[in-house]
Amino acid sequence: MTKRQTLKSVTRVLAVICMLLSLACNGATLYEGARLITGDGSAPIEDAAFIVSDGKFTQVGNRGALSLPADIQRVNLAGKTVIPGLIDTHTHIGYDRYSYIDSDWTRNDPTGRGFFNFGAHNFTRDNILDHLSRLAYAGIVATWSAGYEFGEVPHQIRDEVLAGQHPNAARYYSAGPGITTKQAIVPYLARQSAFGVSSEAEARAAVQRLASWNVKQIKMWPHYNPTMPMNVSLALIDEAKKYDLRVGFHPVNQSDSEAYIRAGADIYLHPIYPIDSDLVKERRPFSALTSSGYRMAFFAPYLHSPDPLLADMISPFHLKKLQGKFPSTNSEERIQSKAQWDAQVSTIRDLRANGVRFALGSDAGGAGRDKPVGWSAHVDMENMVAAGFTPNEVITAATQTSAQSLRLDDLGGIAPGKEAAFVVLDANPLDDITNTRKISQVFIRGKAIDRDGLKANWRKSWGSE
Repeated sequence: MTKRQTLKSVTRVLAVICMLLSLACNGATLYEGARLITGDGSAPIEDAAFIVSDGKFTQVGNRGALSLPADIQRVNLAGKTVIPGLIDTHTHIGYDRYSYIDSDWTRNDPTGRGFFNFGAHNFTRDNILDHLSRLAYAGIVATWSAGYEFGEVPHQIRDEVLAGQHPNAARYYSAGPGITTKQAIVPYLARQSAFGVSSEAEARAAVQRLASWNVKQIKMWPHYNPTMPMNVSLALIDEAKKYDLRVGFHPVNQSDSEAYIRAGADIYLHPIYPIDSDLVKERRPFSALTSSGYRMAFFAPYLHSPDPLLADMISPFHLKKLQGKFPSTNSEERIQSKAQWDAQVSTIRDLRANGVRFALGSDAGGAGRDKPVGWSAHVDMENMVAAGFTPNEVITAATQTSAQSLRLDDLGGIAPGKEAAFVVLDANPLDDITNTRKISQVFIRGKAIDRDGLKANWRKSWGSE
């Protein structure tokens, strides 16, 4: 045997030893007895069983029908419902602050925004990780943050989470600062970190900079006084295609939205305008409801008798502000918001009928802007049912379709080979979609996150609030 052959043999032996050690450490665990919703739109598996080994699903089926190793660990989930980990495809991580909110700058901020501020001071490593832990607590295992981050720290955190360094955090895919018009970078808009462009060359350079950070998809804000010239927007989209980057855009009007989609834009954020049916059928873009602001103004029972999940995640101070902003009494604003909601529902139904693929995308960015991170995804799932989706369609949108939108092949379902990211619920969301809020446990990479520890730390950070 040559030295090279000997080296190969040793390498193979070491690989086998490493694999066996990995199995010994991670083990194989059988979860059985739950109702299992796999995320692909199929009927649930009653009295299901699935095996998790080395952080992945290896077998899924009916209890008693799987091939079991002799030394497998067993977990009885009788009476529970299991769904895949949720994926929120539209958030704004870092807009707000949830922990340690009582400080000089929250009380005396000259902008008047207090803890909800568009400045860079909220976009710290600790605050971003705090947001990602709140997502995980709410059963959300991955998110796309749609623009406004500062610097390279978000991309560093993205890589750290993927490497398993933050076991209580959701995966974080940042769009980076986003790209907008120069006129939109003003103090009262959340655009200070964005690339302001006014020419095709500047748009292409901005895309190239984002590509250097290995983002998955980018955010285009073409609106605001004046609108980004169409040739600049189209150059931006064209450059993104060169780097295989998907483009999410904030709509301006119907005709511009159609032009962006025709040019190759992939994600129709805030679907408030109809789109030509033939174009939709040809391009089949992704979209999401992003509607909680409209409906919250006239329907928010979870605020005034606070839902336990919401009460876990935001301080009494935040909750009081939301209750004051959205009173339970009738008002002219409530009537106007109901009309806006009805119009959006009509548009969404048309888009769905023509082939738009709806994912979950809550636009969550903080209690200060009415959409607390983590919680708002559950509100939008409820809103999706109100807009005509069935609960099973909502779960598929929030898992399989959301994973497809972000091109996450290893998430979005419960099937052999996928990451064992799943949520154990105390009640059946197919009976009532708000049962997604009744979370018993959340698993990421096959390990239960420390929900009790997270909640205790948050409450400690609120002090006497």
